[in-house]
Amino acid sequence: MKAIRRRELLLALSGMPLSAVAAGAATVVGAPGEQPPLDAARYVRLHWAPRGAWASWIYAGVLLVKPEGQVARPLVRIRGMSFSRAVLQPDGSLGHELDEVGYYCDLASGEPLDTLRNPFTDRDVKVAHYRSPQKLRFAGSSILPGQAMPPGGEFRGEVTTLAEVAGMVSMTEDLYVRLPASAATETRPARPERFSASLATFTAPAAKLADSRADWVDATLAYGTMNSFVGWLGMDGMAGVQNMRLSGVKRRPRDVAASVAPDLLARIRRDHPTFLGVPRQS
Repeated sequence: MKAIRRRELLLALSGMPLSAVAAGAATVVGAPGEQPPLDAARYVRLHWAPRGAWASWIYAGVLLVKPEGQVARPLVRIRGMSFSRAVLQPDGSLGHELDEVGYYCDLASGEPLDTLRNPFTDRDVKVAHYRSPQKLRFAGSSILPGQAMPPGGEFRGEVTTLAEVAGMVSMTEDLYVRLPASAATETRPARPERFSASLATFTAPAAKLADSRADWVDATLAYGTMNSFVGWLGMDGMAGVQNMRLSGVKRRPRDVAASVAPDLLARIRRDHPTFLGVPRQS
């Protein structure tokens, strides 16, 4: 596979270092070899902002649940946003930081829920909204974990060009992960083995991505998952999958206040006062 070249990335990123975190004792697999070469500079403009600056992604969608042998159904809406950036590393890889906030909401009203009657268990569950900081490392077409993986875990990540259709380019960022079961401790309950497939597709006009003078490229996101049931659903031990199905847009952080629905913005400010911090608002 074609490695990310430093001079390609310098068109879009600063050389400011980001501390690398090594992967732990787990199986970590790079991208398979049977792919077209990755156009690194194009992907940087598609996913992030130039020169290591923050980009904001605003998204919404639904969480669908399908126990084995039953028909899938949407349980809640999802509303959220994230900030992300990628900084060039001394070895030519990219250090990727992401911080996101999301809410599970009523299907009809779109209001964040405190509790939910799970129709598959006929029980009320306490809804756990999320604040999710993440780190990854991009090297060529491979995506690598940015923090230690638990022993016995598996991680495979890859970036590919999905399609070029009618002047639009779609590139994917796919992660396939298995986390082993863990025993209970004094501070944490036992957790079953969990599987996760995270499938993100970013799309933008090919002409914009090809133009190195384009300092910012507007883009859209389509995101899907095939995961084990999230813990708060109260379905541990049940066979089946859940699917988070999202659609989003990239915005400059300075435009977030005008792009995010006022009620969501107010809830984020109340629950996470530091999330919309000044360093990200460039």
